[in-house]
Amino acid sequence: MAGLRAALLLLFLLPVGALAQSAEEMRFAKAFLNALQERSFARNREYCGYFGYTPEGRLAATQPRRGQADSCLMRWSTQIEVFASYHTHGAFDPGHFNEFPSSTDIESDRAEGINGYVATPGGRLWFVDGARGTARQLCGLGCLKQDPGFVAGLDGVIPDRLSLRQIRRWEDGR
Repeated sequence: MAGLRAALLLLFLLPVGALAQSAEEMRFAKAFLNALQERSFARNREYCGYFGYTPEGRLAATQPRRGQADSCLMRWSTQIEVFASYHTHGAFDPGHFNEFPSSTDIESDRAEGINGYVATPGGRLWFVDGARGTARQLCGLGCLKQDPGFVAGLDGVIPDRLSLRQIRRWEDGR
C-alpha cells in the first residue's frame, strides 16, 4: 500500500508534459486538427496553438493562430493547463519536408516542457514527445484530410518513429 501511495504522489509531482498522452487526448487532437486542415491548405499557412485542460477538467484548445507558410508563433495560455502544442503544416510544398515534424517543432516542445501534435498535408498525425525528443506517427497517410495538391513519396519512405537526431540528418540532406 505504501508503494502505491508513493507512486501516486510521484504521478502528481510530474509535470504534465512528462506523462504519456491518453487515448482521449489523441482523439481530441485528431478531431481538432482534422477540422483545421482545409483552412490550412486553402490559405497555405500553418495554424498553431495549445491543447490543455480547463479548470473543470475538460479538454480544450486555444484559438488557432495563423502563421506563415512554414512557421507559426504561439502565444502561451493561462486559461488552460497546457499539456501539448499543436500545429498544421500548411499546403503541400514539394520544396519542403512536409510529412514529419521539423527539428524546430521538437526543440520548441522540449524547451516548453510539453508534448506536441503535428498534422501534415498528406493527412498524417504525429505525436511529439518533448521530453524524449522523438516523434511518432499516430496515424499515416490519409488519416486526416489531405491537401488536394499532395504528392505522395517525395519525402521518401517515412518511418513511423523519428528521433530528433534522425530529423536533423534528414533536414541536412544526409
